[in-house]
Amino acid sequence: MDDLRQVIRELLREELGRVRADLAPAAAPQVTQEAVAIRSSADLNAFALRVLEMAQDGARRADILAGRHRFRLADDAAPVRIEAHQPAAPPPQAAPRQVRFDRGMISERDIAGLPDGTTSVLADKSVRLTPLARDELRRRGIRLERTAS
Repeated sequence: MDDLRQVIRELLREELGRVRADLAPAAAPQVTQEAVAIRSSADLNAFALRVLEMAQDGARRADILAGRHRFRLADDAAPVRIEAHQPAAPPPQAAPRQVRFDRGMISERDIAGLPDGTTSVLADKSVRLTPLARDELRRRGIRLERTAS
């Protein structure tokens, strides 16, 4: 049975390599940096809204997640001071970690590469999973949720 799995892995690796080569851009991706000045809670809120807006575009979201679009503090950004009578906001509860796949095929390697603590995978209806990817999801206790987009 292990031999059969190994053969299937090798075949999938070859086929996925061909698919990825067809989808890969011709030139090396450029890394863009965006300077962010955060001097107040309003600035922080505006930045968070901008990131959420950018995440609506699948390509921009992928660039952010892959590190091709980075944020850095502007050189003139001063730290925010909290006065003694202003309590700091409590840290937000960590939401269950979700990873989203919008297109393509998910392999066992993709699932194995997910960060620890991932609790669910959101996958568009058009996304396909290999049987080994489904096995890896079950082994790690990660839920698969389909989205209708």
